[in-house]
Amino acid sequence: MSSKKPLILGVFQQKGGVGKTAVSSIVAEYASIKTHMNVLVVDLDMQCNSSDYWVGMESSSQSTGGQLPPIHPDWSADDPDCEDIEERSTIADTFYGKEVLPYETFVNPKNGFTGKVDCLLGHPALLEKINTEFSNESGKIEKKVINRLKEVLFNEYVGEDYDLVVLDTGPSRNPVFRSAIRCATHAVIPFEPEEKSMQGINAMIQVIQSDNFARDDENQLNLVGLVPNKVKINTKLHKGTLDMLHESLGSIMLPDDIYLPYSIAYPERDLKGISPKSIFQISKHHTALKHSESLCKHILCEIFGSVEIDNRLKQK
Repeated sequence: MSSKKPLILGVFQQKGGVGKTAVSSIVAEYASIKTHMNVLVVDLDMQCNSSDYWVGMESSSQSTGGQLPPIHPDWSADDPDCEDIEERSTIADTFYGKEVLPYETFVNPKNGFTGKVDCLLGHPALLEKINTEFSNESGKIEKKVINRLKEVLFNEYVGEDYDLVVLDTGPSRNPVFRSAIRCATHAVIPFEPEEKSMQGINAMIQVIQSDNFARDDENQLNLVGLVPNKVKINTKLHKGTLDMLHESLGSIMLPDDIYLPYSIAYPERDLKGISPKSIFQISKHHTALKHSESLCKHILCEIFGSVEIDNRLKQK
């Protein structure tokens, strides 16, 4: 068995609708399609947008959030290996001591890719239950929630199968969110360059700093940077906001030419049956593709080092 533990990128923001799912999916696609990595996406948001994008959720009008994860294709009631696994296996199960099964996505060797993306799905009702059940019980939080994701994901068993784990998180500072913070080795904070979106930036920085006080010096949570999203660079509002942030928060801002532009190409990926599915399969001349490549290469170079990423990009 490999002794390598996976690197874990958390995509965090306390404001909703700023593009956490978009950033997490784009980074996962780039890492697998362009740098040939095996990636595990973990959906910790009760909205389960990552689960729906990567695998597809089932409509269920009687369920919390109106949807359920699908039955895992490898699950069987007759298989003794599935005894401790739910038929609709999700990351929520691990908080109750159960084993979990990742789902295969469209990025896999059977579809001609050299890397792969697997996904641990979310479950709206169960994630809500965890956050409600443990939110006011400080003793239980530390034991059952805060360290749980780190125990499950940051180990040699996961490192044997995956190079990178990407955590798509919800906007609330709840127990599952706190567990994700404790689990991550690296973090990015997406935001839109407008007032309401930026209100969560300082709070997120403080959360990361606070968690680092509880960590050993060699296991600090590394903030890769703030990721501008839905940027209209030719507008005075967005350009002025980004200039201001570079002046006030320069050390944690990405280079000024690295951002995700406002583009219909990103939400189009969410359409069922759309082809191509990945942003990295559209026209090489598309602005969204160029900016996505620059952003993801920068993030992965910060996590893995530029030498490793450059070498991976040379591979066919």
